[in-house]
Amino acid sequence: MIFTRNRTLTLATVLILLVVYSVVVFVIPFNRGGGIWSSYIFTMFALVLTAGVGFYAFDRDEMLSKVYGIPLISVAWRYLVIQLIVGLVFMVLDFIPIQYRYGIAVNTVLLGACLIGLITVDVAKREIERIDEKIKENAKVFFIKSLQADVEGLVVKASDDTVKKGLKDLAETIRYSDPMSNPQLAVMENKIEGKISDLSSAVEIGDDNTSKDLCNELKQLFAERNRKCKLLK
Repeated sequence: MIFTRNRTLTLATVLILLVVYSVVVFVIPFNRGGGIWSSYIFTMFALVLTAGVGFYAFDRDEMLSKVYGIPLISVAWRYLVIQLIVGLVFMVLDFIPIQYRYGIAVNTVLLGACLIGLITVDVAKREIERIDEKIKENAKVFFIKSLQADVEGLVVKASDDTVKKGLKDLAETIRYSDPMSNPQLAVMENKIEGKISDLSSAVEIGDDNTSKDLCNELKQLFAERNRKCKLLK
């Protein structure tokens, strides 16, 4: 397991709270009735739960993953703060003979509310991530569709039959190219976009030789891109 900065800070904070809370419970001479001990056990569990949620929420290093994990962290920390307050209240009221059953009931209600909140937020987090991935996939597919449409639009503008055929072949090459992408292909895809722009200019001015050369070059670039797409999957 990789200890990122966020995970390390979460763990360090939880450990500090654990030590401080334990010292307060065992050093100060409370009566230590059932309410205190039930709160202490639930507080220890809340600390472990908060640390676990911190590790889970920041399971990836991407910025969006961190942002999506913030609501989970918020729920866990709010529960921990409330649980600490409840524990301190039972300590302050240690002179009142409170049965341990009441402490268990109060702490169980808090835990249940926290778990429901975590489940609800996690479901929302996963759905947002799924939608985000879908949007990214659609954007990647749009890149290929857009290039195909640009080349097909050049066919009617070309005057030379050989250039027309070259453009049609290029459009077919683009059509059957891998629609997915990868950040490592950014340089190549930028180069392809630049060549398409050059091809458009060449067709517009009737530079047939340059148009033919660019069509052939673009076919090679797409073939290379398809090979790299397979390797990156």
